[in-house]
Amino acid sequence: MSKDARRRMPVRKHLRPPKEGGLSIENREKLMRVIVLVVIAILAAIPFALGKYFEFNSPGAFDSGGYVYSAKHILDGARIGVEEKTSAQLGTLLVNILGVRLFGFNETGPKLLQTIFQAAALVLMFVAMRKLFGTLPAAVGTIVASVYLSAPVIAKFGNVKEQYMIAFMVMGISCLVLQQLGGKWWLAMLAGAFLIWAPLFKPTGLSAVGATGLFIVAQPLLKNRTWTQTRADILLLLAGAAIAIAPAYIWIIGWDVQMSVPYGFVFDVLGRFVPGGGEAEQVKAASDYVSASRKHIEFSVLFARVMRYYGVLILPIALALGAIITRTVRFVLSIRSSKRTESIACDRFVLLFATWWVLDMAFIWISPRSYEQYYLPLNASAAMLGGYLIAIYCDKAKNAAFAPKWPLIGAVALMAMMIMSLHIFRGLARSPHSGTIYTDPRTKLPERRNGYAQKWAEVSNRRNPLTQARSGWEAVGQYILANSAPGDGIYVWGWFPGIYVQAQRMSPAPKAFEGTMHTLAPAVLSERVAEILGAFEKQPPKFMVDSYKSHFPWDRPPLELWLGARKGFKPLNEQMVSLVEAQYVKTLAEIVDDPDEIKRFEAMKPFRDYVMNNYRIVRSFGAHVLFQRK
Repeated sequence: MSKDARRRMPVRKHLRPPKEGGLSIENREKLMRVIVLVVIAILAAIPFALGKYFEFNSPGAFDSGGYVYSAKHILDGARIGVEEKTSAQLGTLLVNILGVRLFGFNETGPKLLQTIFQAAALVLMFVAMRKLFGTLPAAVGTIVASVYLSAPVIAKFGNVKEQYMIAFMVMGISCLVLQQLGGKWWLAMLAGAFLIWAPLFKPTGLSAVGATGLFIVAQPLLKNRTWTQTRADILLLLAGAAIAIAPAYIWIIGWDVQMSVPYGFVFDVLGRFVPGGGEAEQVKAASDYVSASRKHIEFSVLFARVMRYYGVLILPIALALGAIITRTVRFVLSIRSSKRTESIACDRFVLLFATWWVLDMAFIWISPRSYEQYYLPLNASAAMLGGYLIAIYCDKAKNAAFAPKWPLIGAVALMAMMIMSLHIFRGLARSPHSGTIYTDPRTKLPERRNGYAQKWAEVSNRRNPLTQARSGWEAVGQYILANSAPGDGIYVWGWFPGIYVQAQRMSPAPKAFEGTMHTLAPAVLSERVAEILGAFEKQPPKFMVDSYKSHFPWDRPPLELWLGARKGFKPLNEQMVSLVEAQYVKTLAEIVDDPDEIKRFEAMKPFRDYVMNNYRIVRSFGAHVLFQRK
């Protein structure tokens, strides 16, 4: 063939996949996957972002303020356990120290760090669930976790020890799942590192640790891993845990930090004891805390309260129960049926998630106080466990011959999930804590509270320059800030440590706030009072605040620093004080069936005398009474 003829021949082009809308099928599929992931990210980010918006615009009056105060005091040079007796666990304290060091004496730093931990946990959760279950189960699980971990009814104000603990549990479990699915060995070390830190924020973080231990040991017994692989898994987990926790414990030992810490057995082994930090001492302290609390509440009351909170969290609980039931049925059918149920890869992980979730549910019952934040952890474990239920649905729908029932089942399930979570957004009509119906204090009409909608309105009022809605504890803190110098000490009686943060002032007392005065033995309360007054002798606070906070068991009046102060009572002489106190004791005996409460009132007398003799009433800020030194 001549060159001219070859030139005239049509040029063959490489065969390409047919195009649809200008994109190849392959590129179109990639684009669709990206769009799906973006939609999932947006749906998960919306409740998460709302939760963070609420937290950063809602100063914490209670735990968060206490953690920030302790961090500031320690950074100023106070010795832990001596000049500063903190209520924070080791992990929470260290995060707050870092946050305050970076951003100052406020909640911004700790809340920002919590945001980072939680965001990382949700991303890891999605990655692990997607690899294990598929995209749809991962999407459902992550969105459910985001919604409920940010829900105002249980999320409080940010900088919450449960939220730190949950983030580390989720990151640990997610790394473990990825490693068990064929991931690199270092994922097991990361899992151990994250999991060992979870109880350093709150001891109930042991739920994830216990679930992991049971799961790892069970794998060779269930023929899912060899004994050689299991030994390697255990060693990697332990190595990661040791490497991660070692710096904190070196710090504790090297600086002779005197505080209660988890894993007290470490000190037993080393022969080094931190006062109050040994394992036996911690167990006894925890036991005393629980037993003293249980004396003041009937089990029937606690049972009803827990059940009401379970009702609020019906969606994640239903997903978790559905997953456990589904796995149980599949297991029974695989044994009894001649046609064995085909096993899928995710079946073996139900043991891990279910143990974790059951322990989270069980730990709620330990403390009879049953605060709302206690119900946060079960939502993370339920979200991951519930992914199994969605995965089974996807497997059945994919492998079954065309049948309209599967899309219908999916639509009905989606509708049911929306209905079960509706109250989380529009608010609750009844208090899950007390069971009473919420009413507007002005109109006395029923109202809804503690939903995303109500929290949005509350924060909007706070940010509105025309309303600037502030609580009494914030107002008293701002008054102290404006009418004192940085070196002036203050003291807040009760559990309102957020006042210290608002006032930007410190307390001369090592234990700057108290929230267990009604469950302490009278002799212990007397010792606390003596310690406080001893500190006041060295540095009398310029201002003192009686927060009048109702503390557990909530059936008795607060232990006041000045009887009748809110009504403006000013005793003329000691005889009048004695008459008022005698009448108060008589009334207290009639309304409180607890002889120790009268002894606690008597233990407070030196404190009352000190305040009435050395201070004057400034004014009340809501429930809070402010005293100024004469």
